[in-house]
Amino acid sequence: MARLKSVWVYHVDAGSCNGCDIEVLDVISPYYDLERLGIKVVPNPRHADALLITGPLTRQTRIGIRKAYEAMPPKPRIVVAIGTCASSGGIFYNSYALYNTSPERGRDRLRSGGPEMVVPIDMYIPGCPPSPEEILYGIAQLLGIKEKKMHGEYWKALPPGEEGDGVSFTIPERPLSLRLWITLRDELRRVVGYYDRDAVLDDFMKLLEQAQKDENPRERLHDLVTGYFLKEKDSRVKVAMRFLEETYWSLVDEYGEWGESLRKIGKSART
Repeated sequence: MARLKSVWVYHVDAGSCNGCDIEVLDVISPYYDLERLGIKVVPNPRHADALLITGPLTRQTRIGIRKAYEAMPPKPRIVVAIGTCASSGGIFYNSYALYNTSPERGRDRLRSGGPEMVVPIDMYIPGCPPSPEEILYGIAQLLGIKEKKMHGEYWKALPPGEEGDGVSFTIPERPLSLRLWITLRDELRRVVGYYDRDAVLDDFMKLLEQAQKDENPRERLHDLVTGYFLKEKDSRVKVAMRFLEETYWSLVDEYGEWGESLRKIGKSART
């Protein structure tokens, strides 16, 4: 990137814990004096050359982030992700509260997420939170004042056996039943709260254990879930149970070579 003489920036929070926001404010303060580098914070994205984003991108903020990006002038329209959450979704990358459309979400694979789901990112400044010095160093690289000492790499995890433009990812060795239970438990966070999650999953695993004894486990499981559906009064639990049924069979297809093994599981996934 060619050296820029001055850059006007607009800061937007995509659902952070405010840790990175405090460090950004610290950089703006007279102690670090960001303006001496030609950086000026503006209150309107229509005047901004660069967008500073903090936070992992919640479902509520994704529309605002996209609108702020589109309101910027066409050039140079630079986007800087500040903090681990903005770089990859951080520890929240698999949360039900985040907007994450990545096919690599969960499934024991590399983390993905953050504002890159809705806007292109030009520079990542990781850290939880990054120090003011690290933010200044990243911005200095952006302006061409400092040379980059590291080359960035983008890792895209490919499912086992799949070929493409990415990095092959070997799934860690775990008992298949445990892998199934963990994945279902993580996915269920997007449907019900933590309080009800384990109870609903336990009920589903009992139904699954019964279905595996039948010659056609898919149809048998559907019938059992339907029966559970008719007895249950809580609509949230009904939705969660149907969600688990669909997710389970999608896992059977996804894991491919383990499909037959998954169908033969007759015990609770905890064993």
